[in-house]
Amino acid sequence: MKKLTEKIYKELLSRKSVLVIGCTDSGKTHYALNELIPFLKVKKLNVIYFPNCNNLLNIPNNVDVAIIDEVETLADRDFLERQHPNDRPYYSAEYLEKVKNWHRILKNIQTPSVFVLTRNEKEEIKYLIDNIKTMDWGTAVKCFVFENSKN
Repeated sequence: MKKLTEKIYKELLSRKSVLVIGCTDSGKTHYALNELIPFLKVKKLNVIYFPNCNNLLNIPNNVDVAIIDEVETLADRDFLERQHPNDRPYYSAEYLEKVKNWHRILKNIQTPSVFVLTRNEKEEIKYLIDNIKTMDWGTAVKCFVFENSKN
């Protein structure tokens, strides 16, 4: 994890945001709370953490980094629908509306951020790594794969 932490830190120092993609229950949240945030605080960065997009608040001016867990993108929607043809619709209308509302809020974040996203299949993760340069809400990101050390 140290290598990932150093890569994320380098991007944040350059005032850039990152997208960390990993599987369900791989330890992404544990990593953010117990490794990344303490590391950033040792580096004297003021960090704010949001466990999901439902309760995003205004980010104070004195915050250096925002970490937003459980973000969602629709950039790979067509890909996911092709990968899972029996799951129709792949996203419910209610969920799509919720995600679009999250994106409207995320668009207002000016602070370098770490966005944490879940995808469970290697092909889904690879698709995002290969294709995402800018999030749905307009934030440019560098993508990293989260791999639990147990994997």
